[in-house]
Amino acid sequence: MCGILLYTDPTRDFTYLQQQIAHRGPDSTQLITHDGIAFFSSVLSLRSPFTAQPLIDEDFVLQFNGELYNDEISGNDTRWIQQMLQETGDVVPTIRSLDGEFAYVIYQRSTRTISFGRDPVGKRSLVWSTAGDQLVVASVHPIEDREQYTDCLNGVIYQYNLDTHTLTMIPNDTHYNINPNTDQDITHISERVSQLHSVLSRSVAQRLKTIHPLHTSSTPFSILFSGGLDCTVIASLCAQLSPADTSIDLLNVAFDNPRTGLTASEAPDRQLAIQTWLSLCKTHPTTTFNLIEIDVPYSEYQDIRPKVIELMYPKNTEMDLSIAIAFYFASRGRGSLLSYGDDGSTASILRQPGYQSTGKVLFSGLGADELYGGYHKFANKDSTTLVPELEKQINGIYERNLMRDDKVISDNGVEVRYPFLSHDVIKFSTEEIEINYKVNKLILRELAKTLGLGFVAEEPKRAIQFGSKSAKITQGGKIKGTDSLS
Repeated sequence: MCGILLYTDPTRDFTYLQQQIAHRGPDSTQLITHDGIAFFSSVLSLRSPFTAQPLIDEDFVLQFNGELYNDEISGNDTRWIQQMLQETGDVVPTIRSLDGEFAYVIYQRSTRTISFGRDPVGKRSLVWSTAGDQLVVASVHPIEDREQYTDCLNGVIYQYNLDTHTLTMIPNDTHYNINPNTDQDITHISERVSQLHSVLSRSVAQRLKTIHPLHTSSTPFSILFSGGLDCTVIASLCAQLSPADTSIDLLNVAFDNPRTGLTASEAPDRQLAIQTWLSLCKTHPTTTFNLIEIDVPYSEYQDIRPKVIELMYPKNTEMDLSIAIAFYFASRGRGSLLSYGDDGSTASILRQPGYQSTGKVLFSGLGADELYGGYHKFANKDSTTLVPELEKQINGIYERNLMRDDKVISDNGVEVRYPFLSHDVIKFSTEEIEINYKVNKLILRELAKTLGLGFVAEEPKRAIQFGSKSAKITQGGKIKGTDSLS
C-alpha cells in the first residue's frame, strides 16, 4: 500500500494531508517538485527490489499505489509500469494492460498531461479537484475544502491538460454482466464448483506469491476473520497454497456495547470465530492459525470515532461508521493471541494479551456476497429479479464499499487484498455460473464442503457491524443504518 498526492500549485500547504498520506506508506516518503508540479509519495514496500516513489525519467513521473498480478512481472511492479511507459510512450494502453488492485498518477512531460485513476473494479481510493484551475489528486480527502473533491470512478482514466486546464474522462472499458441462465436440476454444480475452486485458488496464489519480503515477519499476512463462510474459505485456500509451518493471523474484532450490555467476548462473531478457528486448526494441522481477539472498549471507540469519520468521508451514515470502525480496529492488528491445549477444546484456550500482528498484507473475503447472492435482501428474489440486482452490486462495489474501506484500513500502514475481486474470479462468477447457484451462496457453500469446511458451510450471513456489535453502540433502537451521522 502506498499514498499519492499531486498538486499543480506547489506553493499550497498540504502538511496535514501529507501526514495522512504518510500513514499509508511507512517505509518511505518523498516530496519533489518537477516542472512546477508537486509530487508527494509514501511507500509500503511489498515487492522487491525496494523502490522509492515517485519514479522519474525523461518523459514520465509515476506514482503508483497497489499490486499487480500480470504473469510477466517478476520484480517490482512499479518499475514494470515505468518500463512499459518507456516502451510504448502511451499511457492509456499501458493502464488498460494492468491486472490488479491499484490507483495511479502519471505525468507525461511531452504531452503536458496528467493521467490518474483507479483499477476497473475500484479497489484503491483516489480523489481529485480542479478548483481554481489547479489540479489536486490524493489517496484521501483533505480536511480543508473537502467538498471540492470527488472520488474517482472505477476504471475511468482521467486526463488533465496543464495548458488548457481541461479534464477529460476515458470511460471504464470493463463491465460485468450476470449469466441469467438456470440449471433447475443442478446438473452442472460439481463442474462449476471445480471451476470456481481453480480460479479462486489462482487468485489467492497470485496474492500470496507477491508478498516478497517474507523474512521481515514470522507471520507475513493476516486475514480479516469473522469465522463466517467467506473468510474461512480464503483462510483454507491460503493454508493449502502456503508452505508447511506457515503462520497466519486471523484478526477478529468485537466491541463492548453498552446499549445491549454485551461485552466483546459475547459478540456473535467472537463466538463463531473461536469455533471456526479450532476447526481450521484440525483441518490444516501443518499451518499455524493465530486467532487474535481484538476487543474494543467503549472508551477507545469514542476516542477513535472522529478519526474514522474523517477518513471515510464522504461516507456519512451510521452503517458506514459501524463497518469502517470495525475494519479500522481489525486492521490495526492489536489484541490477544489465543492458543489451546492438546484436547483442542474451548476449555483449554489460553489468552496472551499485548499481541501485535506484524504482517503488512491483509486478506479479505469482500465480494463473495455480491457475486453469490449472500445478502439477506436477495433471499426471496426470483431469478429475473436477482440478475439485475447482482449486476448492480458487483459493478457498484467500488462506490458502496471499496473506497471507504481502503481509506480506513490503509491508515494503519497495511494493504488489503481481495481474492474474490480479481478480474478472472468476477468474470467467471458473473458469466459462467448459473443464476440459481447464487441463491443463498449455494455454490460457495458447496465449495466449502469440498474443502473440508463442512463446519462452516451452512453458516448464515451476518454483517460485520452486527456480528462484531459495532452498530448502535450508544443510540436508541430507533436509529437506522441509513441515518446520517449527527
